[in-house]
Amino acid sequence: MKKSFQTIRVLALMAFVGCALGFTACNDDDDNNTPPPGEVTAEVIQGNYTGKMKTLYLNTLADQNAGEDGETPQGVDITATIDKDSICFEAFPIKDIVLSIVQDETTADQIVEAVGQVSYKVGYEGTLNAAKDSVYFDTTTKPLKLAVQIPSATNSEETQTLVVEVSVDPVAGGAYSVEDSEVKFSLNVTEIKLGEGDQQVALPNFNGMTLNFDMTQDKITAHQ
Repeated sequence: MKKSFQTIRVLALMAFVGCALGFTACNDDDDNNTPPPGEVTAEVIQGNYTGKMKTLYLNTLADQNAGEDGETPQGVDITATIDKDSICFEAFPIKDIVLSIVQDETTADQIVEAVGQVSYKVGYEGTLNAAKDSVYFDTTTKPLKLAVQIPSATNSEETQTLVVEVSVDPVAGGAYSVEDSEVKFSLNVTEIKLGEGDQQVALPNFNGMTLNFDMTQDKITAHQ
């Protein structure tokens, strides 16, 4: 029974990481409402970004992304586009999430390769401060439910539906520095649940985490 549940967990994960992080597909349909030259408004945050995403595990567990000799994790490279109300990642790094669930480097790499590029979009609402040197914002996210078709644990020729609910929660306090053209914010990945209603159970041994984003606006789009 334990082996069957492990198989279901990995299969469900492969389906969820291909979809769960793509809550809303990224697109280029939004208007680029940049302010006139010399005028600083909240829209100054809009543009293209490059930077790092670092993972901090919420539960007591050795940091799987730490460098040698206990060095601070370097994070993974990331790019994003910020428009008037969303932060869009065309290729969202999912390995730390996958590794926290399967707890095996080889399996995690195989799943990430099989899934390929994952698009993820986060909502936000920004406000320019009185000094006009920073834009403060809070992000918005929501749980995602998936109906995943997987092979039956008892009959390989049949499939069964597994409902997966992923909790990705916003963290207050996002900020953009006008002077440095840098944006920083965080998201919490808190729980994954399998099933529905009274039969719903939390995915065992899931290690919650905080994803910390530190990105710099491209010079071409900065302060346009």
